[in-house]
Amino acid sequence: MTIPGPTVHQQLMDAFKRLTEQLEQDRKGMHDVQKEYEQLDAERDDALRSLAEHYLPELTADAIASTWREVQSEISTLLLQKEDEDRSLQEELKQLQKNRGATEKALVEATNVLDVAILEQNEVSAVVEKRLQEDTHFVELADRAAIAEITLERAESNLHEIDQDAARKLPSYQASTLFQYLYDRGYGETRYRSRGLTRRIDRWLARYIDFTKARQGYDFLKQTPDQMRKIIADDRRSLNIVMEELERKRDRIANAQGLPEKINLTERFTKDRQQCLQTANFISESINEAEDRIRDLSDPRGSYYQQAIELFRQTLVGFKSSDLKKRAEATKDDLTDDQIVARISGVESDRGDLQEASRDRRNLQKQKQDVIEELGRVIQRFRAAHFDSVRSHFLDTLNIDEEISYTEDAEDARKLWQKIRRSQRWGDHDSEEDAGGASLKQVLVNAMGKAAGEERGDDARRAGSRRMEYDSTSDARSGVGDYSADSSGDHSR
Repeated sequence: MTIPGPTVHQQLMDAFKRLTEQLEQDRKGMHDVQKEYEQLDAERDDALRSLAEHYLPELTADAIASTWREVQSEISTLLLQKEDEDRSLQEELKQLQKNRGATEKALVEATNVLDVAILEQNEVSAVVEKRLQEDTHFVELADRAAIAEITLERAESNLHEIDQDAARKLPSYQASTLFQYLYDRGYGETRYRSRGLTRRIDRWLARYIDFTKARQGYDFLKQTPDQMRKIIADDRRSLNIVMEELERKRDRIANAQGLPEKINLTERFTKDRQQCLQTANFISESINEAEDRIRDLSDPRGSYYQQAIELFRQTLVGFKSSDLKKRAEATKDDLTDDQIVARISGVESDRGDLQEASRDRRNLQKQKQDVIEELGRVIQRFRAAHFDSVRSHFLDTLNIDEEISYTEDAEDARKLWQKIRRSQRWGDHDSEEDAGGASLKQVLVNAMGKAAGEERGDDARRAGSRRMEYDSTSDARSGVGDYSADSSGDHSR
């Protein structure tokens, strides 16, 4: 029992939506925390004015009102900029979420259309393959292609061996001074003209190094590879002639059944789906960026706060230490030190607890956001792999809801993708095809394999696959430069 790909896809999207809604509810709860902050800040309003360390505890209106007058104007401008950006991002996020919904709907529709087109294409492909297998001439040609492939593979293997042998042995011939002397003089050939003492010395040297046998081995290593390459090129041309006839038969039947139109339609729908997928991915990334920025803006000690602190620091640099001391002493106002410390201690204790709780909640929100973003990437990979197709199935041991319940951080979410991949299976089809449907080339390979029968089916498939890589216009040396053969043993064909 398996689970259809669209079902798992829907489960992933439902989990993504559920986690997003939970995160949004948690964020709304942070507004209540802000109200508690405001209440505490009101209670300690005058007390915080006396502490230099808390001149600007956070980038809020209350905090700015509590700090030095010399920087209030500039820091207030920063606060206004932050609030404006937050409002703008909230509107942008709403629009992006609306666009994501529409895009995901379009993606599901595009996937369904593509699935239908692929199924129709595969049905026609199966008919074409069956018609080809019923053609006796096609069967004969497929058998000839299989035999030619076996011959060609054997020749290529021999060439590979002899090339390696030549690479090992030729340097020793070329390093032999006596052999090269006799070889260059043409000893043993009609062009050799030496007489008298020179001829007798050359004859003695030839016997000494067994030149006749050495020359035969040398000529074999030098000449055989090129001869074999010419033979291989002839064999390939012969195979191509057979393959061209096989292709013509395939094309006639494929055209009669309308297979090229089905393939073109599938390719067009594949491009349409890919465009929808790219748009959905872009929107998801944009939402993640907006969410990250909103999270930063909601943090009173975020990036704008860091700008304010730097501005404050630059202002403090202009004051002497004595002036800073006087300013600190002047913050006591009419209250006694004990009253200020008692008031600060009580409020700061409550505020510290609230800050710690808020920090923990923000960390949890960040952790949840990381999980949501990683789950979004899992969905993107799921779609890119076409696992949402009706032809895709998953083992029933895969339980998305259970896996999500165990997901606590981004690493767990990343592992989810590996579990999904291990559980995925494609639907059965007699033809060898990829997830995008059978091409004309693949149809030919499949038909040749089946037509050649069980004994030579694999050879016929390899012959058809070779045709995908080489065409009939290849010259005598095309594509064989990396093949070599063995000079030892019998290299006759």
